[in-house]
Amino acid sequence: MSYSKATAMSDELATSPARKVLLWSGTALLLLVACAIVVALATRNSVPDPRLTYPRIQAAGGVLPVGPHALMPSVATDHRLYVDVDGDGRERGGINARLHTAAKLLNLYALAGVPDDKVHLVVLFYGKGVDLALSDEAYQEKFGHPNPNADVIKQLRQANVSMVVCGQALGHQNFVASDIRPGMTLALSALTAREELQAVGYGEVPKEPE
Repeated sequence: MSYSKATAMSDELATSPARKVLLWSGTALLLLVACAIVVALATRNSVPDPRLTYPRIQAAGGVLPVGPHALMPSVATDHRLYVDVDGDGRERGGINARLHTAAKLLNLYALAGVPDDKVHLVVLFYGKGVDLALSDEAYQEKFGHPNPNADVIKQLRQANVSMVVCGQALGHQNFVASDIRPGMTLALSALTAREELQAVGYGEVPKEPE
């Protein structure tokens, strides 16, 4: 008899209004803590590192100064490199990760004192990456908003970076040569363009770890 009574009292406590309020309060507190953590991480990632410098491209690719005895690239050698842009992945305020790498390369060489005319950089757009090579009008029509990479692309072009677009990928997405941004070069394919670049001494820039 006493056991049944105790069990009944326990069940009553579990379903009491006070108990329900306590459970809801605990759940709400956990949600608030989780939201705070997410906001803190997002804020931390969006705050630029004040140590970064942008000696040539200001829209992306900040670099850190190093000590005076660090190994530096030659200021007399011609540096020939190409960067593949094969997707629309984003990083840091909507900037494509590979365009960020291209900007970083120019900033690194500028930081090292390498003359601008000694750095020969090609950006090769193919696959989904051709979306980033579309003109402002074509991009707006396809996505309904401006290209978030337009500024960094403009600055890279002003820095004499060559930009080559895969004609096969462009055609498979039902675009034509007039749909790409002014100043870009349409190639037969990324495959043939890459081989041509390698044949004249251009080296591929690997993807940076995320």
